[in-house]
Amino acid sequence: MEVVGTSHGQVLLHADLQQVFPYFADQKKILSFNPFCKQVVETELGGVTRWDFEITDPHSHPIHIIFFVEQLEERATPSTPTDDIVTDKIFWQDYPVIVEGDMPDDHTFIGKASGKMELKPTPTGDTVVDVTMRVMVDFDIPVLLRAFPEPVIKVMAETAMSFGMQHVSRKMLDSIKQDFQCALVSSTNSGSAKMN
Repeated sequence: MEVVGTSHGQVLLHADLQQVFPYFADQKKILSFNPFCKQVVETELGGVTRWDFEITDPHSHPIHIIFFVEQLEERATPSTPTDDIVTDKIFWQDYPVIVEGDMPDDHTFIGKASGKMELKPTPTGDTVVDVTMRVMVDFDIPVLLRAFPEPVIKVMAETAMSFGMQHVSRKMLDSIKQDFQCALVSSTNSGSAKMN
């Protein structure tokens, strides 16, 4: 059962780009705002980070999801002295890791996560941050749910993932508001999901 969750948001931060960029480039800090993220650790793969998440199934059993993510940064520079509006970017891309043998248990899964953050200064010295995230997890359908028709399982999975993405988006925004004065901009989709 492959479930894909997406979210998109734009936030106006009342701080300059030089202050905002390192804040959003700090994976450990940003992901510490996610209530499902248990740890973020550097791997031996050079530039690849492991994200460990934990959620619970409908029977309150823990489900562990592991992501391997590579972060890339693109710092723009003005092309001319009068061109002072630039866009810096932070990319999170899935790093393909092959697990040899069995997973440690039947509640642990490898997911895929990718994202893009575009950070653009405004003429007033603020920064607009445009964030798009995509998360894919291929779950095994629990034995108890196999009795339900596939359309019912699809609705349940999509609803759970959508709720999770929306919950995370709200929690992360609340945490960012503790560090910056900010406001949501239009085109915000806190979270939706689709089962493939």
